[in-house]
Amino acid sequence: MIGRMGFAVLLGVAVMVPGVAPAAAQGLTAAYYGGSWGEAIHKCIVEPFTKQAGIAVTPEPGVSSVTIAKLQQQKGHPAIDVAWMDGGISELAAAEDLVAPVDPKAVPNVADMIPEGVYHKPDGSIYALSTGFYALGIIYNTKEVKNPPSSWWDLWNSDYSGAVTVPSPTNAMGVPFIVEIAKLSGGGVDNVDPAMKKLKTLKVSSFFDTSGGADNSFQSGEAIIGAHYAQAGWALADKGLPIGYAVPKEGALGGDIRIHIVKGTSKLAEAEKFMNYAVSKDAATCMTDFLYVGPATKGVAPTEKARQRLPWGPNGSVKNLALSDWNKINAARAKITEMFNRDVVGR
Repeated sequence: MIGRMGFAVLLGVAVMVPGVAPAAAQGLTAAYYGGSWGEAIHKCIVEPFTKQAGIAVTPEPGVSSVTIAKLQQQKGHPAIDVAWMDGGISELAAAEDLVAPVDPKAVPNVADMIPEGVYHKPDGSIYALSTGFYALGIIYNTKEVKNPPSSWWDLWNSDYSGAVTVPSPTNAMGVPFIVEIAKLSGGGVDNVDPAMKKLKTLKVSSFFDTSGGADNSFQSGEAIIGAHYAQAGWALADKGLPIGYAVPKEGALGGDIRIHIVKGTSKLAEAEKFMNYAVSKDAATCMTDFLYVGPATKGVAPTEKARQRLPWGPNGSVKNLALSDWNKINAARAKITEMFNRDVVGR
């Protein structure tokens, strides 16, 4: 979906507040990302929740693919109570019965969310809630890239040979990116051969698995342009790096980060309280202002700076994002990943 310095010190350490004794029966383990995403979740949700509820939260770091693998291994006796996973992986977790149904009575803030941010199984039960929408566009170094990019095809410009980074299928938006290139090359989700041929000609510095990995590439100068998340690009710019963001004329790809309660958790009541805070107006406002994600909670009034950087633009909405058909993508995910590993990176 998605390194930042503050998160590294948290690994394996409970989030605690002086004077609050986190009883073992109350403590939660929450799986969430590293990098800017993890820093935002910690600052906007974990810390204030702990202060308010007196419930300690221990981070379990990992990208969505790592988190679902852990849930699969722990099925029936989970060590994780709450998990963030991106769209796509979220649907897989629901299909495998790894996440618990969300009771709107126990999580009343569901009532204040936009419909697009509440995810239902075919039986109507809720299995996930969005904590922010993002967009994948083009990030570039404004000192090295003199002409702002305007198309996905600009990544193939010979001037950037060896200094391009794009997501691998391991990343939340890796498969949607491949499908988009396939569509633009005359194929589609059921025919990604044109994308594989095109990607094989792309002279990359790396195919990144995590958002933090892409951040590092831009910070080190290994990459000067790439398909990366708007929010991550703005975060780098806020740190003083010469980073710009462009929406390709073909359209930016949209997705979101979602919170789930793990099925079988022995801390259900605490997990429900945590989820309820995670989708509260205060948490959503903080996430929007800190990370520039599009809020899934109604009534959020972001700062002017954040409003200008929202993934759907200052005056748009979630309907302006090109959201993936995850069911179709998931059905083709294994095949696409295998083809990418074989035909593009040769492994």
